[in-house]
Amino acid sequence: MKKLVTLFAFLLMATSAFAQDEFAFERFQFHADLNYDSGITSPAEYLGYELGKEYTFHHKVMDYFKKLDEESDKLTLHKYATTYEGRDLYYAVISSEENQGNIDAIRQANLSLANNPESTTIDDKPVVVWMSYNVHGNEPSSSEAAMQTAYRLVAGADQETVNWLDNAVVVIDPMMNPDGRDRYVYWYKSSRANILNTDANDLEHDEIWPGGRTNHYWFDLNRDWVWLVHPESQGRIAAYQEWMPQVHMDFHEQGFNNNYFAMPGTTPRNLELPADYDKWADAFGRGLIEEFDEANVNYATREAFDFFYPGYGSSYPSVMGGIGMLAEQGGHSRGGRAVETDDEYVLTLRQRVFDHYTNGVSIVKTAAENKEGLLSYFKNSVSQSSQKGNTKAYILPNDENDYTYQVVNMLMKHGVKVERATQNFTQRDSYNYWDGNSTNQSFEAGDFIIKTDQPKHLFINTLFRKQMEIEDSVMYDMSTWSVPLAYNLNASWTTRGVNASTEMVTEEVEYKSGLENSGAQYAYVIDWEQRHAPKALAKLWDMGYKVRSARRHFNNGEKTYSEGSLIVLIGRNFDKRDQIAADMQMLANEANVVVEGFDSGRMNTGMDLASSDSQPVDKPNVALMIDSPFSSYTAGQLWFLFDQWTELGISRIRSGSFSSSDLEDYDVILMPGSWGGLSGVWNESEIESL
Repeated sequence: MKKLVTLFAFLLMATSAFAQDEFAFERFQFHADLNYDSGITSPAEYLGYELGKEYTFHHKVMDYFKKLDEESDKLTLHKYATTYEGRDLYYAVISSEENQGNIDAIRQANLSLANNPESTTIDDKPVVVWMSYNVHGNEPSSSEAAMQTAYRLVAGADQETVNWLDNAVVVIDPMMNPDGRDRYVYWYKSSRANILNTDANDLEHDEIWPGGRTNHYWFDLNRDWVWLVHPESQGRIAAYQEWMPQVHMDFHEQGFNNNYFAMPGTTPRNLELPADYDKWADAFGRGLIEEFDEANVNYATREAFDFFYPGYGSSYPSVMGGIGMLAEQGGHSRGGRAVETDDEYVLTLRQRVFDHYTNGVSIVKTAAENKEGLLSYFKNSVSQSSQKGNTKAYILPNDENDYTYQVVNMLMKHGVKVERATQNFTQRDSYNYWDGNSTNQSFEAGDFIIKTDQPKHLFINTLFRKQMEIEDSVMYDMSTWSVPLAYNLNASWTTRGVNASTEMVTEEVEYKSGLENSGAQYAYVIDWEQRHAPKALAKLWDMGYKVRSARRHFNNGEKTYSEGSLIVLIGRNFDKRDQIAADMQMLANEANVVVEGFDSGRMNTGMDLASSDSQPVDKPNVALMIDSPFSSYTAGQLWFLFDQWTELGISRIRSGSFSSSDLEDYDVILMPGSWGGLSGVWNESEIESL
């Protein structure tokens, strides 16, 4: 009898969940009462199901946008990057047909405002609005909403929508992390049951490690807007810099028990920003909550989320002069098609899509109706009138360090003007980052100068300040990032104008790799101070060379070589004597290092090249422990380091396979951080055997 009662209760729960899901489709309509162009295919028509019934794979989302591009003159689609797994990323530009006929001139006029604010008038320019979706792959409702939002803008025949597109250019990036999203969607489809289950403990609400939040290498792309480590970020920022929008909204999801987060956010704020930022963030928030109040959608504002760190999608646009914003819908990876919250409300995928759709439409409406004010804010933000503080420039000595070059190249990708000194100069009131002392400091020709009297001053000062002023001690996550300290650069800042002859750096600066003294008689050396020396070591092993590592520094009379420097003795690789010069040239090119040939092993000071302090280094067999409860972030960083930076292969072993794996073959076992320490991974006997 108990079994029958339990079965009846389960069937009743399932029937109730199904009924609530169906009711959600009746309640959360996408402006069905408006007139739409019958020649434009809706998402439901194209996909074969109503949005909110299923999760849509990346290729189907992109195919729908391609369909809109074919059917409408209001939308054009542009590819901007390809992921590690080979998925293409696109952004769509949506505006009136008249604007589309003149779209490049509009874009150039907007760039003129961004780059020459003092000499450019606002006139009757359209406001540029950029909306980014699904940077975290397991926050999937936003890409579904992106399709419906695009359809509303392209197919909407009502006068209000027409007016919006006359006054705004809307850029939609429908899926920023397709590798992570498809990882989530494939998992979800393989885990879902036929009967809708709203129990948060059910399998389809319990995503497996590493989850779909991150990209292929398990990196959080919403921390990469500034640093541009990954191709998704590199391509996106290149496209962003071609448009420089006045408004940006970043669509996310949070835990399913949380109500919708609408702007504005909370402290700490980036105090470099103009005071009117808060006013505009509040205006966009109020525009949304007016719609939510009418639809009886629950929300919260001014809590939980700050925009202090500049590398979020919600904060980077602000230091570029625009209004950067965040939206957080309840749901996340545990949302499924429907899930019961702590207060017994059934949150459906349909509502999650509706809420983000409503916000997207509201953003366009508020921006179009306030374009003059937003353009004025943008002009002021990139003008010198909004600059705070008294720093006139930041100076990076050109020590031919690849990290210095990476910083310079990164800045240029963000549109920062970098100058190079053409002669030696002395700078008064120059403060060194490491001791903070003010001196009259000497700099050399070739040193890099980043002046703050340029439109990107918000970005420059935010990244380079040694210490940011902060109004709160509690923040969402990232709190420190000062570029010279993060990259270990011998940099300075000055409060006086730089009186030096300079030239503009117009091309990417490159580390001067190559082979010196190719016909060496005794050995080839790679200084370990070089950033890519580990990659060179991995390649030497792959090429079959016997390599030694210096345990002490040494000097050949011209230069001191650091501990760890790699030494390839010709006498220990005599079988390769006829090809070694060609191999070293190839190595220098492929690993981007300087390889130096030596005709003698005798050094002026320090150890000799064949000293007992020059020890053989054998290729290690490395294993990386992965899976729960290890941190996927740390595991991903290690995997990326070996797979991309050093190109030294490693074996990734699941924590659950530890006891059955033969670990004798591994020289090194890497264990990323875990929740609860090793006792959360293995029992005492397993730890003892390790």
